[in-house]
This record gives sequence, C-alpha cells and structure tokens, in this order.
Amino acid sequence: MKKKLPHVSIIGRRNVGKSTLFNAIIKQKLAIVDNIPGLTRDIINYNVEYNDYNFILSDTPGLDLPDTEELSKNILDNAVKHLQNSALIILLLENPQLDSFDHELVSMTRKLKVPTIMAINKMDDPQDMENLINFYELGISEFIPISAKYKKNFDLLFTKICENIQPVGRKINEPDIKIALAGRPNSGKSTLLNQFMGQTRSIVSDIPGTTRDSVKDTFQFENRTVEIVDTAGIRKKRNIKTNVEYFSLTRTIESISKCDVVIHLIDAEAGLTETDKKIADEILKAHKPIIIAINKWDLIEKDHKTFKEYCDRLTFHFYRAADFPIISVSAKDKVRIHKLLTTAFDLKIKAESRISTSKLNQHIEAITKQRKLPTLGRDLKIYYATQVDTIPPQFKFFVNDAKIFKEDVIRFFQKELQKIMNLKGIPIVIKIEGKPPRDKNRAVHKKSKK
Repeated sequence: MKKKLPHVSIIGRRNVGKSTLFNAIIKQKLAIVDNIPGLTRDIINYNVEYNDYNFILSDTPGLDLPDTEELSKNILDNAVKHLQNSALIILLLENPQLDSFDHELVSMTRKLKVPTIMAINKMDDPQDMENLINFYELGISEFIPISAKYKKNFDLLFTKICENIQPVGRKINEPDIKIALAGRPNSGKSTLLNQFMGQTRSIVSDIPGTTRDSVKDTFQFENRTVEIVDTAGIRKKRNIKTNVEYFSLTRTIESISKCDVVIHLIDAEAGLTETDKKIADEILKAHKPIIIAINKWDLIEKDHKTFKEYCDRLTFHFYRAADFPIISVSAKDKVRIHKLLTTAFDLKIKAESRISTSKLNQHIEAITKQRKLPTLGRDLKIYYATQVDTIPPQFKFFVNDAKIFKEDVIRFFQKELQKIMNLKGIPIVIKIEGKPPRDKNRAVHKKSKK
C-alpha cells in the first residue's frame, strides 16, 4: 500500500501573504494573489519535492472571516477539517506586530495538536528584525522571520518543515489521467469534484463565482490515479470587471491547456447558452478531448425520448456538439459520474493512438474518391499525409496548393478522419504544406547553361 504524502498547510489571517508564500515555495503563480481580503476560498494543493522529502503544500483561506459573509461557515468548516488531517501547520503572522486574532489562531493550533511552525512574514528589510520582540507575548520562543515577496530565509523554513515531517522516500508519480471540469458559474463543477473525491474538497454554494482558484486534487479510480481540477466558472469576457475574475479566467484556461480531457458541464435547466459556446471554443482552441455532461438531469421531467430530443436541440444550436460524447448526469445524486470517468479514460487512450502512414494515405485516397469535397473551382490534390504527433492526433498534408485548403476543407477531412479512426470527442489537428513554388530564376539560369 502506498504511503500518503503529508500535508503541510499554511494558515493565518486574511492578507498576511499566505498565497504569496505558497506561490513562492512552489515557484509558480498557482494561487490568485490580490489585495482583496478573503480572496482564497478553497484549499489549493501542490506536490513539493525537496531533497529526500515529498509533501503536499496547502494554501488555506484566511481564518478571520466575518460571520456576516454568506460563505464564511462553509469555508471555515472545510479549512478546519483539512487542518485536522495535516502533518504540519505553518502559522503565518505579519510584521510589524500581532493582531488580536493571532491569539485565537495560536489557541486553535494547540487544540488541533498538529505540529506548528510560527513564521513572521513581510520581514523585508534588516531593520524589521527589531519587531520580533512584539511577537513574544504569544509565549512562543521560536519564530522564523521570512519575506514571501523576496523569498528570504526560505532555507531555514524548509529545514524546519523537514524536521517536523517524515521523509516519504518516493518520487511523486504522474497521474494516469488529468481531467479539468469546466463550465459556467453554478453548473455543478464543485459538486462533481466533491463526489469524485468522496469529501468536501471544493466549496459548494448557490452564489455564482464561489470558486475563484483552480482546485486540484487526486483520487483512485479502478486502481488508476486521476488528477482532477475544478476550475472557476467562465463568464463572458465583457462581464469580467475585476482582477480576481480576470485571474480566475486565466487560471481556468491554463488548467484546460494542461489536462488530458475536459468535462464541460452544462446546466440541464438553463440549457446551452452563449457562454457555454465560448467555453467550448476555449477547449477546442486548446485541442482537448471533450465530454459534454448535461448536469442536474434529475430536475428534468423526462420520458424515453427526452435525452435524444435534448441532444438534438443542443447540436442544432451548436453543431460542434455532435463531435463529442454527451452524457446526462446528476452530480448531486452521483448518477452516471462513473461513466464520465470511464469515458475520459477511453478518450485519452484514443487521443494517444497512431496510424501508419500507408494506412492513413489509403484512407485519404478513399475520402477524396467520394467526391464530397467542397468545390473551390480548382482540384485539390493531396500528394501524401503523415501523422506527426498525438494528444491530440496531428497530421500533415502535403498538397498541390495550400491556399485552396480553406477552413471548410480542413474541417471536412477532420470529420472524415474522426469517423474512420473512431475518434469521436477527440480534436484532430491538420497542418497543410503546399508544394514549394518553382524558382523561375533558377530555371532560366539552368536553361542558359545549356
């Protein structure tokens, strides 16, 4: 049985620099950082390797959330459950002095009985060390002064982390599949993530835009490791008015670009919206296999024809939907969520498939002989084709004239190859290379030589 990696969790008040510290340690901008208090709502995890130590670093929400905020109880309950299962806590305080809530945080960590490192952030200049005396009233003798912004004293911080956790002694293995959940706000992404995980991993609320960061975690499915990412709900770009919404969007697009398969959730009651089409466009732009999950199917009155009629309406309003598997689900009731995972694995296997050059050219010849190609006033000639990459399958066509291979012609070959190679749900990339133009000067020169 594999030994689980220990969780090292960063806690503290809002705006003390938890997300800045988290990003600095993992050396990338994964958690959204802004001056808005209470920005982080979910717990963000990242696997860290340091010498012989491997652990999961967690960025948690600020624990001094006011009771008046609608999401406070859900956020705090989720954070406390996470801390109870942590191997180590980094309690982040803020230069130049203590806040009254810091005493409550110290008291909470003592009750949790989880080893705790006290770190004082924003110790950016040498003269800031004089403020250490302001923190001794907590009755704690050892503090680590750090600057998350300038990455100061990180060696000491890592040393203290390693002193408090056991070396796991194994490398972090790549997951068997990476799945991103995408969709509009309130389409049910966080509920689906929690059902996959078997626990409250992402905050669920009727308030649109509850998820701001991309929440990533792993779980086991049929002896395989699945990495799942719950992305922030994508809005229309013209409705994005704040830095937070902008960074949420960029994190979502980045998560889509790094995954193997995207599950695009559509609210069954709301139906397909213009925003859903924009989301599908972003996924297609990243050339990712797509599963369309019609969520909240439990709320739809139905008979044996309902699903087919729903799919027909969907493809009528968005013809590209016919290219993807469409599955009706209820994340809340766990209906067909197993099928989502089996379909995702199936799509990944297909996206990795290769076809020999000889067989591919036989198919191309058969397609061109059908005489169903869009007519553009000139014969299209494909001299030969070859597969150049996988995930997604990418092909290069060597043709007589690249200019006449317009978008509708390429789309035609994409659809035909999807049918022949059984690649429904898999985007196909076709690159066109035309015959190089004849060099007239060179020809004349040769002629004169004779």
